Amino acid sequence: MNETTVKISIALKFPHLSMTDVDEIYEMALNDYLRIVYPFDKSIVDIPVGHERDYSWVKARMIDIVERSGCSSAKAYSENGLSISFSSAYITDELRRQLVGRVGVPK
Repeated sequence: MNETTVKISIALKFPHLSMTDVDEIYEMALNDYLRIVYPFDKSIVDIPVGHERDYSWVKARMIDIVERSGCSSAKAYSENGLSISFSSAYITDELRRQLVGRVGVPK
């Protein structure tokens, strides 16, 4: 799996999205991945070689972004007061728990 296959997969799953939309959503998901996995290393701007399986996390995050925009991933819903709630404010707890930040000793 790579960036191109992830974007094509999302475009096929959500045909109402333009490729520009898919590109923007990919960038959002990639930035979430990088902020979680490499919180202090701003020099890393893409998924490193050898970490191809992490593209599946980015794909899952892209689906999460699209579904949240349509409210289909809501954990709770109320009719008259229109109260929608998600598992967390920005990113689902399930996705967040899948990644562990990489830290090291300063050199």
